Amino acid sequence: MNALTMGVARVLFALPFGLFGIFHLVRVPRFVKMVPIPGAEFWVYFTGAALIAGSLGMILKIQAKWAALGLALLMLFFVLFVHGPGLFDPVQRDAQLAQVLKNLSLMAGALTWAGIFARGEAK
Repeated sequence: MNALTMGVARVLFALPFGLFGIFHLVRVPRFVKMVPIPGAEFWVYFTGAALIAGSLGMILKIQAKWAALGLALLMLFFVLFVHGPGLFDPVQRDAQLAQVLKNLSLMAGALTWAGIFARGEAK
């Protein structure tokens, strides 16, 4: 893959994570309602900061492998603790299944990028 294609793909993959992180920080009350564990406000801020850090790390290629792995881990946590439990509620099942599948796909993409960064192939 040429450098232009790789660079565009990297930014297009990472940028939405940064935007979602900003949304977390500016819409805290909205996101607090979705956090199923104690300390919801802290977790919203933490998640927002983690999303922004992962996005910037990948875009700027600063500890990019670790940034991608961190985003993959965050997606796993979303599957297990935010959207996964909704799969057991018949009313929420369809909407939560879509979120689980989306987050699994994003996790796979982040793991792929982590491998690309680890091999030094990202341009």
